[in-house]
Amino acid sequence: MKTNQRMEALYEEVRAENLDDPKALPQKLLAVLNAGFLEQEQCVFLSPLRKTVQVQRLDFSNSTGYECFVNHLHVEDFLENGGLPPLEMLGRGLAFAQELKERLAALPGSRHFRIIVGFNGSSCTVRFHTLRHAEEWLEKDADTAADATAIIDT
Repeated sequence: MKTNQRMEALYEEVRAENLDDPKALPQKLLAVLNAGFLEQEQCVFLSPLRKTVQVQRLDFSNSTGYECFVNHLHVEDFLENGGLPPLEMLGRGLAFAQELKERLAALPGSRHFRIIVGFNGSSCTVRFHTLRHAEEWLEKDADTAADATAIIDT
């Protein structure tokens, strides 16, 4: 996992308190993972996320942008009982990303994926895309990102 400086400090706290344990994933996040993946137009999507957005590949300049738009969730939208304190929410986002990595790595074929976790102090997002030659979603230097950012590659 690569992190920017903002995420590194937060991640140390998350690990110290074991807040990134995949066994603590809320049922709603597990349901997204358990629904599996859908492949369309040489892109891979989390099936429930693809079914909820009305966009097409032609709406984007490249496939990476398409995947990142569709494969984008806000962790707080999948929490029960009104959410969690910020550090716990980040922990759930990181746990979701680790479990997503395992499931993407198990897909047939020789594709590799990039999972991006962003945290701004009140919202945690997780998105992913297939790694493609000459297509990037993130800036080359994650330290220039305004949010705390972690990058996980399969």
